[in-house]
Amino acid sequence: MSELHFAVAATFSPRFQAVIAEADRIARKFGARLSVLHAGERSDEKVKKFRESFAELGRAETDIYWCEGATPAEALLDAASSEYFDLLIVGAINHENDLRNFTSDVVRELLQRAPCDLLFLPSPTSDEPTGNTTACLMVEAHQPRWQLAQAALAAIKPEKIAILAADSPFAHAKGAALGREEDLSAIDQLLESLEKIAPEVDLRTVKSNTGFILCDIVQEAAPDFLIVEAEWKNRCRILPPHLDWLKQVIPARLFLLGKPPRDDSQTIKS
Repeated sequence: MSELHFAVAATFSPRFQAVIAEADRIARKFGARLSVLHAGERSDEKVKKFRESFAELGRAETDIYWCEGATPAEALLDAASSEYFDLLIVGAINHENDLRNFTSDVVRELLQRAPCDLLFLPSPTSDEPTGNTTACLMVEAHQPRWQLAQAALAAIKPEKIAILAADSPFAHAKGAALGREEDLSAIDQLLESLEKIAPEVDLRTVKSNTGFILCDIVQEAAPDFLIVEAEWKNRCRILPPHLDWLKQVIPARLFLLGKPPRDDSQTIKS
């Protein structure tokens, strides 16, 4: 298996060092190579600042990609499409004084179109985490997608995994219309699989018509990581039902997993 290649989208904002530090910790957990994407022109001053920041983290050699495009989002998408990164790490807050972690325009573009797995950091920190790590896996109760999440959870090594399973009257009606009986065996398989990764695994099924209650539950529980698997349709990432609110609010570090078919990844930006 080839070495994983992660990239962190970095700007020289007040959160610059925190984003770099978080990206470094994640890359080390996965044993991945880490590069930098910067949507701007190269300068000696920028190179020096990047080199100094990574030297402080014990990374002597880090590739820097100077991305160009009509917008910062287009520049990052072009780089992600051409370099085949396994994971793109991005700071996600729009306004730091908001009560919720609202996304920026750049984040929304990447969420829908970036042809690689994504990790969004709503509140990056330079400090090493203390205490037990927790993770929340969000799935559909009747059609859970979780196979890709196993590798991420195994790398994170959380002490506790909370499974948040969304259920709705629409899902029941759809199943009845298709002649399907209610079958929760996939959830049982999920529980059995994740119990091999974490000492504690909890399941909570939430009935909701809109999905906004899921956001409130995650915001209140404040897990260290939120994990969601998505699909692709017409060269766009499609979030699971009742999770469209993630385009606007990211309540915790969000792993968004699921790459497009390789034939599509070449043309995601078009």
